[in-house]
Formats: sequence, C-alpha cells, structure tokens
Amino acid sequence: MPTLQQLRYLTTVADTLSFSRAAELCRVAQPTLSAQLKELEAKLGARLVERTRARVLLTPLGQEVARRARSLLAGVEDIRDIARGYDPSASQGTLQLGVVPSVGAYVLSVAMPGLRARFPQLRLQVREEHRDTLLRQLSEGSHDALLLAEEPGRPDLDHRLLLAEPLHLILPADHPLAAKSSITPQELAGETLLLQETAPQLRQQILALCQASGLKPVSDYEGTTLDTLRQMVALGMGLSLLPALYVRSEVLREQLVVARPLSSAAPVRRVSLLWRRDAPRAATCLALAASLQESLAPWGARKEA
Repeated sequence: MPTLQQLRYLTTVADTLSFSRAAELCRVAQPTLSAQLKELEAKLGARLVERTRARVLLTPLGQEVARRARSLLAGVEDIRDIARGYDPSASQGTLQLGVVPSVGAYVLSVAMPGLRARFPQLRLQVREEHRDTLLRQLSEGSHDALLLAEEPGRPDLDHRLLLAEPLHLILPADHPLAAKSSITPQELAGETLLLQETAPQLRQQILALCQASGLKPVSDYEGTTLDTLRQMVALGMGLSLLPALYVRSEVLREQLVVARPLSSAAPVRRVSLLWRRDAPRAATCLALAASLQESLAPWGARKEA
C-alpha cells in the first residue's frame, strides 16, 4: 500500500518536474526521494515517472495517480486540522496562495506590509502558475486560495472582489499624445493596440473600446508578459493597456514609455481572492480578503461580494 509520504513525493515531482527541486521542497535528500518513488512504482506495479538526463516527465498513469493523491492529501490535512482542534478562523500557520504572474507580484508588493502587520503568525507560501492550472490545483487542495484577475462564478468556489483596477494607456515617451495628462478614446483613432492575455470579461471591454474609438487591436503577441508588451511599446510597435498596479511598479520609473489614464471608457480589471467554498480555512481567507481590500483601496478597490 502506498504511504502518504510517497504520495507527497509524487505530487511534488509532478508539480516541479525536477527531482532536485522536489527533494528540496520535501526537505529530503534526492536519493531518498528517488528510492521512495521507485518503491511506490513497485507497489503499484506500474511506471509513474519517466527519468532521463534531459527532463522528468510523468506517465499518463503517473499524472492520474498524482491528481488523485492531491485530493487524498488535502483530505488528510483537513482531518489533521480537526484532530488538533484547529480553529479555522485562526490566522496562523502556512497558507498556500496561488497567483497568476500578471497579478501576484503587483498586488502583493502593495498589500504585503499590511498583511504582515495584521497576521504576524501567518506565513504565505506563494506559487505562480497559469490560470487553468491554479483552478485545478485549488480544487485538488494544493492551494488554500488564489489571486486571479476575474470572478469565475463556479458554485464550488467562494470569492471576494479586492480591486476594480483601471487599465492605463502605455505609449512611447515621444508619442504626440504623451504630452497630455489624460487621453480621450477619440484621440486614439487609427492607433495600433497590442493586446494582453486577459479574462473574457476584460477582453470584451477592451474590444468595445477599440470599436468605439477606432483603435486597431493586434492579437499576435497576446501570450507575452506585461514586461514584454511594455518593451514592445518602447520600440514603437504600438500602444497597450496595462493595469494600474503594474504601472505603479514598472512604468512610472521608465524613460522610454509613459502611462496616461483614459478620460472615459477605461477598461477595468477585477482582481479577486478565491477559495473552496467548503474549505476549513474559509474564515482565514475572508480575513485575508478584508486586509487586501484595505491595502488596495487607494488603487480603486471596491468592497463587493
């Protein structure tokens, strides 16, 4: 019968695709982790992990076993919490927080001082992943909460809106419109807009602005990072719309590009904290959301459900 430790090793290898990184996260020597996985494969009578010098991959069976193991391990942790007389409202211990790259660093750079002051005994363990991966991992119990730029509206998840964040127009510093303090949509007619990868609701807002103003949207580089879009604007390849917190962190110190607010019809990105509706740490997530809302208030946060 597989042990819980072996299942933890397998899920960590599945998450990292690296034996050395998995061993580091599990706080064991790499040979120990490797030997335990081989023992797990022997118990199951099947190959779970493909090992080569170049990379580590899970077999299809290994992926399925890892998926089920995550749910099992999350259930075991819930049982341990109950057995210890765990108080779900207590803001202590470690909270696993998943974030998308376009949100996490910029929200936490503003909110972290307030979180540390309000929850001195709470340790946030933050991991960046793609949206779909994060939602799957939240359902499987790998994360306690997520920071996403959307509100998925799933019945198994609860959420709180933290920030209704306007997008700012990013343009080259030598652009004729750069001298203005704000820009009307009508002044953008004929300009090229480099699109970022966004949630469907925000994308609809951006495309509506393009249609109303005469902006020409370009989707060729939609999968690029916010930093890459900023650099492309600096090279004169077009304009872009980037979130206010990113502007605060990366654009205001720039010399090659500037950020300007739109005088009207600015698209708004809705940043939310999500967690499993039946999670034992739901009360902690609610308290965390309240602190995040307070810290983000100067940037347009709205305290909505």
